[in-house]
Amino acid sequence: MNIVLTAILTAVQNLQRLNHFVITLISILWLTNTAFAAQPLPLDLQSAALAAIDLIYQEQFKKAEEEARFIIKKYPEHPAGYFFMAVVLDSWAAVYQSNKKVDEFYRYCDLAIEKGENLLAKDSKNQWAKFFIAGADGYKGTFEARYEKWITAFRYGWKGVSLFLEMEKEGCTIADINYGIGSYDYWRSALIKILWFMSKVDDKRQRAINRLYYAQENGLFTRTSSSAALVDILINESRYSEALDIAERLLLKYPGSIIFNWGKARALFGLERYEESMKVFRALLSKVESDPHDNHYTASLCHLWMAKIEMKLGNYSQAITECNRVGYYDFEEGIRKRLEKQFSEAADIRKAATQMMKK
Repeated sequence: MNIVLTAILTAVQNLQRLNHFVITLISILWLTNTAFAAQPLPLDLQSAALAAIDLIYQEQFKKAEEEARFIIKKYPEHPAGYFFMAVVLDSWAAVYQSNKKVDEFYRYCDLAIEKGENLLAKDSKNQWAKFFIAGADGYKGTFEARYEKWITAFRYGWKGVSLFLEMEKEGCTIADINYGIGSYDYWRSALIKILWFMSKVDDKRQRAINRLYYAQENGLFTRTSSSAALVDILINESRYSEALDIAERLLLKYPGSIIFNWGKARALFGLERYEESMKVFRALLSKVESDPHDNHYTASLCHLWMAKIEMKLGNYSQAITECNRVGYYDFEEGIRKRLEKQFSEAADIRKAATQMMKK
């Protein structure tokens, strides 16, 4: 009887030890997971940042800047305000295809990085500090890529993505990192033929697209940005219906958006819905030509796309007219230089249209 009792007591003690072990293991796993979970940002900071993003896609850039300045004034030692000011400036540059605010843009990127590094010096696990540092480098890369400065673009991009990947390995809970990783991975894979200076990599295009869809659904600050990125990427992949669906969905919220209307027009062209595409390009042309900030870059591209459409429709005389209008404007020297490839393409279309008219 004593032997049986002893065995029972031993089993109970072993079970208690096992329970303690399980509880301890669960606690360790929980602490490991939450150690790198991002602490919530202040609600007024989040609200102002989201308002700035919304205003960006309404193309109300002055009001968007005011929201970023509110964050800077309220939280001067936090990188968020400086980061979102840089986002506003980059978005302005993308819409107007201008580098007039480039110095201001880089200054705010550098301030975001500086403030973020200061926070990390106090708390090396501050995930939001890392996010804004990586994001600032990522936006520098985006800005450089706009001017086809590929070496510096991918250098900045990789610097930001490396930190995002480090955060991911640590179990970071910020879904927005997928926007940065996805954008970088896609374009590095898609442009590998012209990126002679970079080592060959696996084709990560579909995985990158999946990341962007994830950020679109789960991100805090990058849902709309991920949508914009997906429109461009899906068009590049000839997945025109998907791109059109996203563009039209976002245009319900931002009907005047140049970015999403541009994506819609290109997607319609890819789907061979030429008359509908022409209608959108004409509306875009009217909008940009009436804007006091217009430098004729986007207007020139509208005429080029309209020339392509006229060729597809067999309207060769009108195609020639549109080609002539591509270079019609009084361009600044920097804009004229950026459009050299488009001028050459317009010349080729004009030549092809002239030959078709002789038949």
